[in-house]
Amino acid sequence: MLSIGWRNLKRDRMRAAIAVVGVVFAVVLVTLEVGMLLGLVRNASLLIDESRADLWISTVDVKTFDFATPFERRKLYRLQAIEGVERVEEYNVSYSVWKLPGGGNANIQVVAFDDQGTLAADLNLVAGSVADLHNQDAVIIDEGDRAKLGNPQLGDWVEIMQRRARVVGFTRNMRSFTTTPYVFTSLRRGENYGWLASGEREQSIYFLVKLKRGADVSAVQAAISAAIPDIEVHSRESFSWRTRRYWLVETGMGASFLAAALLGLLVGGVIVSQTLYAMTIEKLPEFGVLKALGATMLEISRVVFEQSLLCGGAGLAVGIAISHGLAALAAFAGTTIEIPVLLIAGIAILTAGLCLSAAFVSIWRLKRLEPGMVFRT
Repeated sequence: MLSIGWRNLKRDRMRAAIAVVGVVFAVVLVTLEVGMLLGLVRNASLLIDESRADLWISTVDVKTFDFATPFERRKLYRLQAIEGVERVEEYNVSYSVWKLPGGGNANIQVVAFDDQGTLAADLNLVAGSVADLHNQDAVIIDEGDRAKLGNPQLGDWVEIMQRRARVVGFTRNMRSFTTTPYVFTSLRRGENYGWLASGEREQSIYFLVKLKRGADVSAVQAAISAAIPDIEVHSRESFSWRTRRYWLVETGMGASFLAAALLGLLVGGVIVSQTLYAMTIEKLPEFGVLKALGATMLEISRVVFEQSLLCGGAGLAVGIAISHGLAALAAFAGTTIEIPVLLIAGIAILTAGLCLSAAFVSIWRLKRLEPGMVFRT
């Protein structure tokens, strides 16, 4: 029985190709939608996940990494006195304006960190070094954001918040979730390039906290919350999830991407189902002969399932290959599409389920087939 399905597909190659195209469409759409979502979510919490801080300190009810509000910098000294705290570093994130060569402006997000510290995320530099930030008026940008910022070259002078800055390095894949480019600089220069330029020089956005070896994270969190008012203490993992949840759930973005992916599955399922059904109807006499010869419904169903899974396997292989190619093109254009092994495994399971579900329409028709039809004229 296992060879009949394969022979049916070989004899009706046009319909088989249509079924494969349906699966390819579904696989590519689901892979790209979910992969793009994973890439965006990775960028949303990238600077949190890559940091070496055990705790992040912010104002109360911060929804996401990008939208924090300032608090008094002097709280840093009280924080250092908490039992179990080994090191505290200031970390500021604020919006600003980059002057473009043509006279226009580009919105940017200035990320100012302790360039001699150890807790901030590594910048994954492809040119320059963090040590270059020790120099006056130095900034680092991501190579993928250069086009948005007027294509500056290494060593070029630019204008940020009406102050000059020199581009001393480029990062790779250190881009923000939003379309606003990150501009990395030292704490000292961040006071001039971001909101601190307005004169609020005793304000901070975040504190990064490293705990002493063996310290109980929950106990230190509780001690900090009790000792310092109007702040919120996050573990690195919880703050990362809060940021991701904001973009996925509260903005509705996650539902939009998943809805598009489900639409792709639905369209692909309809194409496969209708194609298999047409192939089944065309060969009703042959299936009637099998029934007349004593074939059980299980044996006949195996033929349809085989056809469905063969189309699904071919479509999955082609779809994943196309998805990887499109992901590479997207990366070249500056968009991150992540296609991890777990995603491929999940899509393989969905594809199998899609094809098997599509096969049931044909099987239901065969179940009502009368063996005696082969003797009628």
